Amino acid sequence: MSDTEDPEGRFNLIMKIATLAAVLLTGYYVWSFFVSSRYQALCGGSYWELDKKEIDSCIDRKKELEK
Repeated sequence: MSDTEDPEGRFNLIMKIATLAAVLLTGYYVWSFFVSSRYQALCGGSYWELDKKEIDSCIDRKKELEK
């Protein structure tokens, strides 16, 4: 009998998939928060709201601050 035919095995598989999805989404949101915060602090705008030219300017500003 395979795991997918056994109700308990199927439940465990679904829970593993749900846990993995929750971990991946949480990781993405944490990463997104820190990336967005960095650009907000440097440029006064969210990474997702800035265009390529503004992002490049922020990166240049960050490099100057690290010197």
